[in-house]
Amino acid sequence: MERKIYNLLDQFRLQMYYKKFIEMGVKDERDFLDSIDDDTLNAVGLTHVEKRRFSSMQAKIRKLGNSAALSGSAKVLKKPSEAYHLMYRFPKCPETRTISDLDPSQNTLEDLMLRIHHQETISNDLAVCLYSAEGLPLTDDPFFNTWCLNERHIENGAEIYAIFTPKANLQVPVYTIPDSDLADGDDNVRCHIMLKGDFEVNVDLTTDTLRHLRNKLSHESGIPARVLHFKNITEGFTEVLEKAGINSQSVVQFYLSSSEADTPDFQTFFTSDVRPSIQQSQKGMSVFFSTLLAINMKQSGEGFKKVLGYVRHLTGCNALAQSLHHLMVRKETLTRIQKVMYTHNRDRTFQR
Repeated sequence: MERKIYNLLDQFRLQMYYKKFIEMGVKDERDFLDSIDDDTLNAVGLTHVEKRRFSSMQAKIRKLGNSAALSGSAKVLKKPSEAYHLMYRFPKCPETRTISDLDPSQNTLEDLMLRIHHQETISNDLAVCLYSAEGLPLTDDPFFNTWCLNERHIENGAEIYAIFTPKANLQVPVYTIPDSDLADGDDNVRCHIMLKGDFEVNVDLTTDTLRHLRNKLSHESGIPARVLHFKNITEGFTEVLEKAGINSQSVVQFYLSSSEADTPDFQTFFTSDVRPSIQQSQKGMSVFFSTLLAINMKQSGEGFKKVLGYVRHLTGCNALAQSLHHLMVRKETLTRIQKVMYTHNRDRTFQR
């Protein structure tokens, strides 16, 4: 527990006060909420700026929500059979671990990642990636990580697979909408976004393109353009709205998806651009991905299913085997977060 306290303070650059807090009797993170006041912080010696960081730390502890005491309000007791919980595993963790005290209508995937990060006391330079038991990535895009567990259809008692990877592996490209794409027009088009409703967008039907419409919708709705996709429109982004058959009476349909935004092309997927959990030479990583590409081109298909059985046996990771099934048997190009899974589990496969 003391290690968790140190890591928590370290995240907010308050680790120099760790010993003083321990000497004052802080035993777990809840003590920072109900046992520390402003006079205590003055006695410890925190500056005004450090007190603000301490307040941010308290907000994070409340968000972790380990119990009713953390939220500061009583909760209706549920029967044990009704209590929502999730199970998770990660590399080199032989047993399944449990996270409880979750509210699936309020807690998000981001909250779940924070809980696992905190519970496992992993380094602050590592991020948590989550996958379903079937190998589907759950944390492909930061936007969808803000959705609650119910919205992501994560059922009570579901098993999740976690991987801890350097944060550099998960950098999301910053997409800035040019001001020219947001210029006013004389026409209005109604757009419907799946699960999010309708939005009126101001456009010029004779000059604005499908790209302009998507960017303006992103600006209007607050939803990143990278996850907005046209439904039933096959023209390219440079097609003018009028030529694409869109007019002021149209309702343009959009759906939300991170997979298309994050799926690299076939050749890019097999390049060595992911840092492994165990230090490897660049040559070694290049050989690994080159070999994976060669196998995909010559040895994949139905005949690869026997190999998947060996992979499942060696790693104990059903999520990895299922993702390899998509790549090697179904010949689908996968997302970057699935590539992270391959890279980390490669170490386990060849160590055993």
